[in-house]
Amino acid sequence: MIELLIKDFKIEFRRKFEILASLSFVLVSALILSQASFFTTKVILIPSFYIVVVFIAVFTSTTSFVREKDSKTLEGLMLLPIHPSTIFVAKTIFSFILITIQGSIELFFLAIFSNNSELLNQFPTFLVFSLYMAVVSAFSSALVMFSEGRGFLIPMVVFIFTIPVVSTLMSGNLVILLIETFSVSLAIVSLSTYLFE
Repeated sequence: MIELLIKDFKIEFRRKFEILASLSFVLVSALILSQASFFTTKVILIPSFYIVVVFIAVFTSTTSFVREKDSKTLEGLMLLPIHPSTIFVAKTIFSFILITIQGSIELFFLAIFSNNSELLNQFPTFLVFSLYMAVVSAFSSALVMFSEGRGFLIPMVVFIFTIPVVSTLMSGNLVILLIETFSVSLAIVSLSTYLFE
């Protein structure tokens, strides 16, 4: 599994334009959201931050199975002597790391630009939500990787899976969010074996 993560990071670091585009999105969205909070109310910052995290997850989902399918390396990956769920977990961990890095940058700069250090208290909830989004984005990528309409389908699947946790996320109930994340993760990892057949 470590070898798969290393391979994914090597490929990701070769795509400097995508890294720059992702960082630009994160910084510009933090700046725009913080400026909007000065004209309205600071209450919009937390929900807006989590919307950006969902967008980051959608962008990240294309780096897992879809990229493997497009570069024609999926077949080689499937021939490795490891269980398909191990491949899925490795892709999920990769997505989690990418979402966490980008979301942490977003949260940090949103707190700076809006002059609201209380936003940093969202970090534990953000980490759990990032894990949830990593599982969902990897699953959506694996689910639609063979479809020609995946550019449309991936965001739809991610948003459909995100809707059930929105109320828990906005209530700030970390324990319930952990339970929901664990439940969905367990179900999706169990299903991941069948996605590769």
